[in-house]
Amino acid sequence: MFVNRKRELKLLGDAYHDQGAGFYIIYGRRRVGKTELVLNFLKDKPHLYYMGDQRSEQEQTETVKLLLAEYFHDEFIKSIGMRSWDSVFSYLAGKDFGDRKFILALDEFPYIAENSPSVASVLQKYWDLGLKNKNLFIILTGSSVSFMEKELLSYKSPLYGRRTGQMEVRPFTLFEAAELFPGADHEKVFDFYSVAGGIPAYLTKFDSNKSLKENLLKCVLKNDAFLYGEVNFLLMQELRTPRYYMAALRAISLGATKLNDIKNLTGFDRQMLGKYLETLYELRIIKRIFPAFENPLKSRKGLYVIQDNYFRFWFRFINPWLTLIEENRPGMILKVIEEGFQIYRGFIFEDVCRDFIRINSGISGFENDFIGSWWNGKAEIDIVCTGLNGEIAVGECKFTNSKTGINILEDLEKRASLMTQKKIAKYLLFSGSGFTEELLNLKERREDLELISFNEMFSY
Repeated sequence: MFVNRKRELKLLGDAYHDQGAGFYIIYGRRRVGKTELVLNFLKDKPHLYYMGDQRSEQEQTETVKLLLAEYFHDEFIKSIGMRSWDSVFSYLAGKDFGDRKFILALDEFPYIAENSPSVASVLQKYWDLGLKNKNLFIILTGSSVSFMEKELLSYKSPLYGRRTGQMEVRPFTLFEAAELFPGADHEKVFDFYSVAGGIPAYLTKFDSNKSLKENLLKCVLKNDAFLYGEVNFLLMQELRTPRYYMAALRAISLGATKLNDIKNLTGFDRQMLGKYLETLYELRIIKRIFPAFENPLKSRKGLYVIQDNYFRFWFRFINPWLTLIEENRPGMILKVIEEGFQIYRGFIFEDVCRDFIRINSGISGFENDFIGSWWNGKAEIDIVCTGLNGEIAVGECKFTNSKTGINILEDLEKRASLMTQKKIAKYLLFSGSGFTEELLNLKERREDLELISFNEMFSY
């Protein structure tokens, strides 16, 4: 099922309709939906789509030759050898594509480059020699984010300066993910999102007509389930020695969020650990966060956190109990999940609220240049937004079974005073269960207070 991606389709459409040739690079982590995006964009447009694989260069270009022969009704090239990408691009350089812009979409380009190391240089040669003057739109996509950024987007790449656009396809927000489950209860969708994150390939495994427990038993807690082996599969696909990265992720999941803490838990050399963490960041599995008002280039207060929800869920609830799944005894794991899920999804709710502010930037009362959080040794604040002119908004996120009351606001005001002496432009309270009458009445008298309930977040 293909839903949403309206912004991405518009960006691609605008680039396609620009005057002249186009050269567009699309990248993003595996399973995020790049292929579906490209295939939907290609509909009703003249195109050749090819997904790279791990066969030899000759085998792949022979396949492309047959696709070209079919599209251009060219019986002659069927009878000749097309054993290199040089031959493919040379053929295209000699074609007249007519009035409608032709699209060449090469999906999983890193696989192509793996067996054809010079392919980027060859493409650059033919682009410069004439493809750039044709009615042509080239799309290169890749799941290896580090390859796409270093080999295609960096200044060292042969293709540097040739691209006319680029896009990183990111996981869905909760509100985008909800479109996959039309009519479903919002809290149930949030439960699915807390497990699967915004990865369409994961979310579509969940059935909104079944409970979270039933979905976990079907999708995760069986040794033949798609999601059970997904973490291992992704790491083995991307990394030569996945066990070291698994150890780092396990340490972070146990609460080791600073470099020294991760080092102490894993026993890794500091320099090697830094490389492992950088790679996990490039894979969009972890991120490093800093408190508001800190310079990330200078600050030593950064914390490593797992940003991918499914990795976070898997290391928290699944990885310690793999033996039970292999023995087909999921009952204890379900109990562990049931006991810890409320606290776990509270952290996910904080991320959801920050996403909400990014989407609805006016809620803070000013244009944001930072949306994050703040902490020191004594206190922390879930949400801090800062503006271009020094404005500050702070927020608290509560996903509990009780309504949020004035005491939560008063506590937030105290913590904000520890963070800054500046006037707070807006207090933002997010609640999973609504607000007390007392707090709702106070809201009528305070222009600096915004109350946003969980269900209201879906209708903004």
